[in-house]
Amino acid sequence: MKDNNFLFDASALYKLLTVYKDYTDKIAYNYIYILDLTFYEIGNAIWKDYYIFKRINNLIETSEVIYEILKELNVIENLSFIEIIKIAIEKNLTYYDASYVYASKNFGLILVSEDKDLIEKGNAISVKEFIEKYLINNN
Repeated sequence: MKDNNFLFDASALYKLLTVYKDYTDKIAYNYIYILDLTFYEIGNAIWKDYYIFKRINNLIETSEVIYEILKELNVIENLSFIEIIKIAIEKNLTYYDASYVYASKNFGLILVSEDKDLIEKGNAISVKEFIEKYLINNN
């Protein structure tokens, strides 16, 4: 993992922190990047898991734990509005998805996502692939 840096979108990061949480102690957080909008997307996912899906018992405690991890990650801000729009049009992606594609290419990061469009059109890898390729095989 030390030779690579990764950009996690919200779907991948949330899955890593909830479903694959046993692997989080193997991650060097200084190699993980997120976009500033990821905070809002993760917050919304936590809210949905609490209010809609009833998968979380303590909203505040869960939010505090996840927020402490988010603060450890590298945050990318102020991306090129026009360049993201161009990628969205070119690849037929939402603006949100195109922002991850743009950032991964612009900063030389491996994009990690659970979004099928990003895996297919944005050259992203899944969380499972990230774990298998960069965590399990590098230990």
